[in-house]
Amino acid sequence: MANAGKKFEEDIKKSIPNNIFYYRLRDGTASWGGQENTRFQQSNICDSILYDSKGKRLLLLELKSHKGKSIPFSCIRDNQLKELLKADIFEGVYPGIVFNFRDVEETYFVSISKVSEYILKGERKSFPLAWVMENGIKINQHKKRVRYRYDIESFLENFEESESDPVEFKKTSSKKSIKKTNKKLDL
Repeated sequence: MANAGKKFEEDIKKSIPNNIFYYRLRDGTASWGGQENTRFQQSNICDSILYDSKGKRLLLLELKSHKGKSIPFSCIRDNQLKELLKADIFEGVYPGIVFNFRDVEETYFVSISKVSEYILKGERKSFPLAWVMENGIKINQHKKRVRYRYDIESFLENFEESESDPVEFKKTSSKKSIKKTNKKLDL
């Protein structure tokens, strides 16, 4: 497993406590009909689904790991942005991006509505670490020799503390983001 992004996904999976449901959606290209030339790309809404029964939250997580101090917008597919924004209007559903900055060894969750708003501003073509730190929830991590473990329980506790916006605000801002995103992407 040479791909650093796949290693990050595996490390997250291994960090999930037994009392939390976690499912990694299958991805990748598959052949159809046994022929080498015929291929299709599965387009999932996100990489993983996490259910926190204590907080009654369903998190839809797209996991992104990069070198450097910024992550390009192009890493998030248009269909993911659109579908995650649609999911954001439901009470108890929290879609977002988990940004892992390998060079500085820091990881954050940012809600999809904040991600969409930042993309729509159009000031940059990437998410800088400073913006992610300001708008995200830090996921503590520690290195075990060469691989990482992430403190998911602490993240969920911090997630609960950051939920200061009422559900109605969430629904309204997500609907506006969906309309703006659809218009920008010509959907």
